[in-house]
Amino acid sequence: MHATAGVEFHALMVGVNNLSGTIPPEIGNLTNLIYLDLSMNQISGTIPPEIGSLARLQTLHIFDNHLNGSIPEEMGYLRSLTELALSTNSLNGSIPASLGNLNNLSYLFLNENHLSGCIPAEMGKLVNPVEAYLEKNQLTGHISPEIGDLTNAKVFYAFSNELFGPIPAEIGKMESPKLP
Repeated sequence: MHATAGVEFHALMVGVNNLSGTIPPEIGNLTNLIYLDLSMNQISGTIPPEIGSLARLQTLHIFDNHLNGSIPEEMGYLRSLTELALSTNSLNGSIPASLGNLNNLSYLFLNENHLSGCIPAEMGKLVNPVEAYLEKNQLTGHISPEIGDLTNAKVFYAFSNELFGPIPAEIGKMESPKLP
């Protein structure tokens, strides 16, 4: 990609195509990017950690592809992010605790993957009114009491996982969670 001096490239929207291959690490060079949509393609491979260099990114849609591997810890560097949609892939590993750093996040779609491990307690640090979709994964463990700190949660879906144990009393602090 060739940039012209004084021109900032803000949006890359190539969703709903038949793009294949992997996400190149060079995507991290697009440091002025605000909107990135690669959704509904045939993209495979892993999410490159270089994506964490996109500090101005507000919207990241990579849902409905063939991605595998884990969600990079570097996603937690995307402090401007308001929407993160990685659903309907084959992502595995645990949800990075660093996602709790995304203070501007309003929409989190991690559903329909192969994510495992516990829901990180750090998710309770999300301060915006958030919709969190974690359903249809292989998440295990207890629901952390810190989830109750999502006092502005609009939606918290975690059904069709392997969660166990008691429902934490702290869940009553959530303003109006919509549970299935």
